[in-house]
Amino acid sequence: MPVYTTRADAETAGHAVGILLLDYKGPFVPGDVGNATSYDYPVLFRTVPKATSARVFAGDPELEAAVIEAAKALEAQGVKGISSDCGYFINYQDAVAKAVKVPVYLSSLLQLPFISACIGRKRPIGVICANATALGNRVLEMTGLGSEREVFIKGMRDEPIFGSSVTGDCLQLDPDAIEAEVVGVAKRMVSERPELGAFLIECSMLPPYSKAVQDATGLPVFDFLTMIDYHEKAAHRRNYDG
Repeated sequence: MPVYTTRADAETAGHAVGILLLDYKGPFVPGDVGNATSYDYPVLFRTVPKATSARVFAGDPELEAAVIEAAKALEAQGVKGISSDCGYFINYQDAVAKAVKVPVYLSSLLQLPFISACIGRKRPIGVICANATALGNRVLEMTGLGSEREVFIKGMRDEPIFGSSVTGDCLQLDPDAIEAEVVGVAKRMVSERPELGAFLIECSMLPPYSKAVQDATGLPVFDFLTMIDYHEKAAHRRNYDG
């Protein structure tokens, strides 16, 4: 048996991943990044005070210190990596990665270069996000994706159910209605660009509907959970025998 050492700032132990949360109130359905049942391993959540979606989407520099402080608090609890529940936390990716010693992957968008290499350079990547206006060239450059790579983006903010359900704090959410809208967006994207090679779902609220998108389009679908699972497997390798 190994010998374990007390960590002065740790309240508990055994959490595989730490998740930074927006300062937001709403239902976190199974499959949402903010729902602990979405994982096959222990996760630890930490809300970043005053991190509204508007501030994170804009990359408000005055929020950076609070994001770093929350990340350091998760690190002190012993997590092996730190993610978030909003793809636009990528605005703080570099700052947090420099401030802590564990791997940091704050945005599902960080998977774009990997997807690009997997599907060939000539096939567009379809990105379904919460707010397409916020997903401009500057954000794409922060992912490490080359400027020549075509990304076909559609936002969910203008969809009637999603838009009304997630604007501000949310009291109720109908997963069936949201799923129908997400699948509808994906189908329209394939209709417009039949050469799409894969989907990336940016928003942390949308992984519950990734399978429905895959069933409807037949394409690989990446999201926050594929990224977090990927890191967890790398950080917690198992022995093989046989």
